[in-house]
Order: sequence, then C-alpha cells, then structure tokens
Amino acid sequence: MSKDTEIHVTTRILRPGTQENRFEIAESASLLEVMQEAARRASETLLPNEDAPLDTFHNIQHHDDVRPAIDDLDQAVGEYVKEKHTTRDFAITLVLAFCVNTRWAVATAAQMSPREILALPSINLDFQSYTLYHQGSTEPLPLDTPLTIPRGLCLEAQRDGKYGR
Repeated sequence: MSKDTEIHVTTRILRPGTQENRFEIAESASLLEVMQEAARRASETLLPNEDAPLDTFHNIQHHDDVRPAIDDLDQAVGEYVKEKHTTRDFAITLVLAFCVNTRWAVATAAQMSPREILALPSINLDFQSYTLYHQGSTEPLPLDTPLTIPRGLCLEAQRDGKYGR
C-alpha cells in the first residue's frame, strides 16, 4: 500500500492581524479540503457550511498578491501547485454570508435594508409579499431602514403581505 505524498502549504485568513498557518496535507487532497483545514486551524467556520462555502479561497503569489478566487475547489492541491503561476500559499476571504430562512446570500454592503436583502438573487423574495424579521422576533423590520449585516446573521421572512398593501 503506497502512502500519499504530502505537500507543505501556508494558509491565512484575509483579515488584518491574522497569523499564517503552515501544515502538511496529502497531495491528493482537494483544494476544498485545504480550505477546510485552513479554516479549522484559524478557528473559523466556513459559511454556510464547510462542504459548500460561500467564503472564497485564493492562491497567494509573492506573499501579498492575492489572486482571484479559485473556482474549482475539487482539484487536487498537488496538481494545482504544479500549474504555472501558482504557489503553495493560500488565503480565505470570509464573506458577509447571512441567511433568510434557509437561503444563504452574501451581503453586498455592511448595511442593507430589508428591501435590498429580499431582492438579492439568492434570496429572491418579493418585498410586497414578505416581511423580514430578526430570528425569533415578532417585530417586523422596517422595509427601507438599513440594518448591519454581521457574518452569520440569520433572519426570517414571513409571507404575510404587510408590505406594499
């Protein structure tokens, strides 16, 4: 039985003051597995979950050149780092992911109104038919009053027709 060769990688969270983590991982491990391990080592949670994160994974060149998000996280890290213009240095961008009922989205701004939230393509609920609430609250959120969107916020939308009628 042959042992899978390991590769040394360096990872970090793209946020000021975060430390780099260096570890070995099997060359056959997917980039998603590298991302998951990087998040664990940084004590971060990928949202909405570690198997299908909205957070993005990047290759880093020359220690500070953050490349565009890697689209194919299923590819093996060993194969990826053999490609031209790639390194063994990676970073995670933690996005402002939040949910409405069971639908996850990435905030387009740090503050958004319920009207803007409901209109996001991944939420896609008609503001005239749905009212937005903080989770567990019965107090409707005013349609055009911005609210701060912290990472991991969960809101509820109820089809009650209060808006637009």
